[in-house]
Amino acid sequence: MKKVGYPNFPRVARGLVCALLLAAAAAPVAAGPAPIEVPILAQEGIPPKWVLNNGAPQGLCPDMLAAIERVEPRIHFTGYDRGRSLPVIEDGLETGKVGAACALLDSARRRSVALRSQATLYEVRHRLAAVASDTQVVSNFDDLARLKPLINSARGSAYILQLKARGIDVDDSTGDNVVNLRKIIAGHGRYTYMNELSLQRLIRSEHLEDKVRMLPAVFNAEPVYFWTSRKADPALAPLIEQALARLKATGELARIYERWSRLP
Repeated sequence: MKKVGYPNFPRVARGLVCALLLAAAAAPVAAGPAPIEVPILAQEGIPPKWVLNNGAPQGLCPDMLAAIERVEPRIHFTGYDRGRSLPVIEDGLETGKVGAACALLDSARRRSVALRSQATLYEVRHRLAAVASDTQVVSNFDDLARLKPLINSARGSAYILQLKARGIDVDDSTGDNVVNLRKIIAGHGRYTYMNELSLQRLIRSEHLEDKVRMLPAVFNAEPVYFWTSRKADPALAPLIEQALARLKATGELARIYERWSRLP
């Protein structure tokens, strides 16, 4: 019996293979899971943690948020283009409208509404500012308690309770630390209490070197942490914790702090 040949088989096969490859290339690639969207609110009046003048937010926290996203692409932070007071940030953490908060001190209120990172971000040192002509020596909280001055401090700051517990009057009617510095210049309150890094930056940026001086004493030194809302996706806090551990191990958190701790 005569064999039946298929002289065009190789060409047909090649055409079929090409058609299948083209179809596969044109087909949509299955995407991985979408990243967790994490709304963040910037904190007002506290450079260089947040620098919110014009354009994109800058500072310690924006750089740390970007670093977390680089090592953990399953997280995407949103918002933080305008500054808000600490009570607004805490309320947002409580309701879940704010997914996380960057570089805040530990407090009972924050622990009640959010999960604190195990990793510390950096340490803050608390200092007093007075008008340049005020030569009173104040070395510790006991000195303050004896003087009983009115102290201006940012609304919602965790250290306000520490001052009030010693019988010291505190004006925390604003979250704007520039306003608090200008209050002592105008004679409202004797001192402004805030973290050293922000105080140095504001005195320089607001050109207050001849009007305000920072007292030499350090009143307290405390670490700041990353906070995740208890209402956020349960997967979020572990992902942030792992990312922070990696960034701390590589020295990236320290490099970010060093970069922003240098005065402009």
